[in-house]
Amino acid sequence: MRLTAQQVYEKLVTEDKILQLEGRITFFLGDVSIIVKQRDVVGNIMQEWLQGWLDHNGIEYAPSENTQMPPDFFLNPDDLTKNLLEVKAFNRNAGPGFDIADFNVYQSEIIDKPYMLDVDYLIFGYDMSDDGVVTVKDVWLKKVWEITRRMDNWPINLQIKDNVVHKIRPGTWYSDDRADFSIFENLEDFISAMEETMFQNPKTHNIAGNWKSDFLRNYKDYKGVDLDIPRWNDIKDKYDLKTIRKKQKALEKKEKAKSKQEQQNERVKTLLIKLAEAKNSGNIKKIEKAEADVLKAQEALKKAEENLAKAVEDYKKF
Repeated sequence: MRLTAQQVYEKLVTEDKILQLEGRITFFLGDVSIIVKQRDVVGNIMQEWLQGWLDHNGIEYAPSENTQMPPDFFLNPDDLTKNLLEVKAFNRNAGPGFDIADFNVYQSEIIDKPYMLDVDYLIFGYDMSDDGVVTVKDVWLKKVWEITRRMDNWPINLQIKDNVVHKIRPGTWYSDDRADFSIFENLEDFISAMEETMFQNPKTHNIAGNWKSDFLRNYKDYKGVDLDIPRWNDIKDKYDLKTIRKKQKALEKKEKAKSKQEQQNERVKTLLIKLAEAKNSGNIKKIEKAEADVLKAQEALKKAEENLAKAVEDYKKF
């Protein structure tokens, strides 16, 4: 039986109801058996479990011989460019701590093998109780750009050691309560970030100039589609949630300052009418009070106009 990645996902969740199951990891050595209670071993075992699940259900696949790069399974053994499945798992009570791929290898892979971008990531978010009971809290099926993001100083979230770029790391795609950077919206923006990282990464800087054109040519040969890749500088801010929040605060401050200026302007107009009425009455005390009120209101208006001008300039910075 052959299934697509989507069908594998649906069978796991809907038919086999994996989210309702419980399991334990046991280890036997001689006459002694234990229940494993270390959470960090669950991720690797989930991949082996899925392979056993595929076998148990008679689902055809070919395992990958390259353990360093996706996919883990080719669900169409007759065509290793289609139905590619990569399995990931992480402790649902923490953030996704797995690696997506080695950046330096991945950037080359997606040029030579554009179909690598079609890999489906089957991701398990698991929990393990103190007594070793394993449950799956969430299952996702995602493309690579749907689980990656930028970081502070790099267009792609990376593992960097001693200024050397290593692995591409995931973002928190399953939460709307993110405080730093949002997940890429589409393949084109992901490729834009990859290209910019090529230039920024010392190991790939010298070959970055032709990277996008080589990728686009091979991608069109494979897909028959011309991708329109934006410049990173044109899109980077929309993924920076801190900048977005600052921009929103600046906009709110500008709108508040504008409202205050309009209120003060109306107040001056109203007081000028009262001053005219006082002058018509000929009452000196009323005239003096009205003049003082107008002067005070005009000073407040000037201050409000200055605040508005500053708020407008602050907003323009974004």
